Amino acid sequence: MYPRPFEYYRANSVQEAIQLLQQHEDSKILSGGHSLLPAMKLRLASPAALIDISRVQELKNMSTNGGVTIGAGVTYNDFLNHSEMQAAAPALYEAVSKVGDLQVRNLGTIGGAAAHADPA
Repeated sequence: MYPRPFEYYRANSVQEAIQLLQQHEDSKILSGGHSLLPAMKLRLASPAALIDISRVQELKNMSTNGGVTIGAGVTYNDFLNHSEMQAAAPALYEAVSKVGDLQVRNLGTIGGAAAHADPA
């Protein structure tokens, strides 16, 4: 199946993404798309607009200072390649290491899977 028609916007900053969300009431955030796009193809989700945040560098931050912080744009491979994450979040690290194939790990985001409650 094909998704319903939608408008596509690419944000280059968090502020731009917020502005686009305010301008387009029926919109969804897109980064990796591995949870949202299949839902759209099955017409379980039919946003009027997609706002792509995959290039927003502010959302790719990770840290282990005072806890574990993982930005919404962090891909599975970003997480796996961060030197401190295996020790800081061993259960999550183990789960992420089992996710999908190389393409999914390079494009899919931890934030997207969490936002869509995607158990895969």
